[in-house]
Amino acid sequence: MIHSVLIFNKNGQPRLVKFYTPVDVVKQQLLLKQVYDLISRRIVDEQSSFLVTPPDLLGAGSSGGSKNEYQASFEDDDYEDEEQDTIQIIYKNFATLYFVFIVDEQESELSILDLIQTFVECLDMCFRDVCELDLVFGWQTLQSVLEEMVQGGIVIETDKYEIVKAIDLLNSSTTSKSVGGLASFFDPSQYGNSSSTGTMLSGSNLSNAFSMFASGGFSNWAGHQ
Repeated sequence: MIHSVLIFNKNGQPRLVKFYTPVDVVKQQLLLKQVYDLISRRIVDEQSSFLVTPPDLLGAGSSGGSKNEYQASFEDDDYEDEEQDTIQIIYKNFATLYFVFIVDEQESELSILDLIQTFVECLDMCFRDVCELDLVFGWQTLQSVLEEMVQGGIVIETDKYEIVKAIDLLNSSTTSKSVGGLASFFDPSQYGNSSSTGTMLSGSNLSNAFSMFASGGFSNWAGHQ
C-alpha cells in the first residue's frame, strides 16, 4: 500500500502532501521534515532511490530522544514492530523537486519508481515542459493527475495516455460549464430582437453603453437597458 505521496523542493518547501493513512497535521509536518532531512543528505549520483524508514520516522518524533506515543504503542507487539520496519521511502529527483512515495512491503520498489516516472511524464504532458511553478499555480491539475493514478493508497491506473485523456476531459468539462454560464448571462434573446450586427452590445449600441457608463456610472447605464 502507498501510505503517502510527497513533493518538495530542494529547500524542503512542500508542493504536494498527500496521506492515505490517518496522520494528524502535526505528524504530517514532522514526517515531511524528517523525510527531507534524510533525502537531502544523500548523494544522488552515488546512492540508490530507496530508503528504509528509521524506527521513529512515522512517530511523533520528540526532539529530546525520549520515546513518543507512536513508538510506545509498538513496544509490546513484535509483529507490528516488524511491520513498521518494512515501511520504505522511494524517491526520484527531477530538477528542483523530489517526488517521494512512502510505501509498505506490498508494493514493488521498481514498480513505484516506474509509477513516479509516469507521474512526472503525465505532468509534463499536462503542463508542456512542467516546472515547479506549474505545480504551485496548477495545483488542481497536480491533484487530479495523482487521483487518476492512486486512490486509497492503491494504484488504479498507470497508462499515461489514459490519465492525460481523463484530465483533458475534466478540463474541457469545466471550461464548457464556465463558458456556458457566461453565454447564458449575455444571451441576446433576453433583450428581444438583436440588431443586424448580431448582439445587443455591438456597433453603436456598444458605444452608447460606454458613453452612459462613463457619464453616469453603472446605475445610469442599467436604467436604459
